[in-house]
Amino acid sequence: MFIVSYPKSGTTWLQEILWQLYNNGERSSKKIFERVPFLERGTSPDRPDVKSFPSPRLLHTHLTYDVIPKGDSDETRCKYIYIARNPKDVAVSFYEFMKEYGSTAGYYGPWEFFAKLFVEGKVSYGLWNDHVLGWWKHKEVSNVLFLKYEDLKKDLSSNVRLIAQFLERPVTEDIIKRIAKQCTFEGMMKNASSYWLKGTEDGPKLLRKGEIGDWKNYFTPDLSDRFHKEVMNKLKGSGLEFSFES
Repeated sequence: MFIVSYPKSGTTWLQEILWQLYNNGERSSKKIFERVPFLERGTSPDRPDVKSFPSPRLLHTHLTYDVIPKGDSDETRCKYIYIARNPKDVAVSFYEFMKEYGSTAGYYGPWEFFAKLFVEGKVSYGLWNDHVLGWWKHKEVSNVLFLKYEDLKKDLSSNVRLIAQFLERPVTEDIIKRIAKQCTFEGMMKNASSYWLKGTEDGPKLLRKGEIGDWKNYFTPDLSDRFHKEVMNKLKGSGLEFSFES
């Protein structure tokens, strides 16, 4: 089972929801990337061996549809849940995340230049619109569930129920309500130590604000116009739309 997204689109949120669905609404203080490993990190002595995980295995990744691992038959075919978020908030969250890595491994330039790199696809995982559209084109495939960050913010309980149905995971309404409560931003922040990459407050955080519309604190009118012309216009005719307001 793969949880997929373009970076900073709600990946950690979805990881926690799925982990709780497979564990009957229980919470864990164990690091989220230990419970739901990152495919691209591979394995090493200090990282979990994916093959040792009991089935069903939960993995998360930022790979595009064309290169993600796929089973050779119905018996080995994987399921994929893709979550997409409006690109303005993605760009802001991506920028703040990379800043926390510092000058040795992250980004330490101005926001305006990072936004330019984002629009041009010169960041990790390339162009946002290509990534999202690649998965959107396969949204009707039976083993793909395409979700939007903004929809989960609007009605988390309904989306937890939808995910459980897709996973063919029978859970009670009480568990769905419990997960929806525990997986609000406020609920997850009560267990914030699970979402620090380095385990201390001097490392990158996987949770920041969890808001819709934080982009307004960063975007000038000119930059907003550029995003609509060079990013959003590429979605025209696809039927894929996003909310930019809370």
